[in-house]
Amino acid sequence: MRFLLDDEQREFARSLDAMLTAVGTPSVLRAWAAGDRGPGRALWGRLADAGVFALAVPEAYGGLGPLPVELAVACVELGRHAVPGPVAETL
Repeated sequence: MRFLLDDEQREFARSLDAMLTAVGTPSVLRAWAAGDRGPGRALWGRLADAGVFALAVPEAYGGLGPLPVELAVACVELGRHAVPGPVAETL
């Protein structure tokens, strides 16, 4: 059995990658490590606005999901860009 992302899921990955690239996550990570949480909080706000933190929340509770494949796609991109903070706990 082959598991492949559909077009919408691939576009979600591309858009998340583009957003994280534009933010400049390496500088956000360096600031976070130095104790400056401001850039990291701004990034988290953008991720929340994009609905990333609502992927596992049922629609009945104001979320978008559960959408396990999209959640996995988000985890891959967040990890690939080394987004600082409690990612697993928040998702």
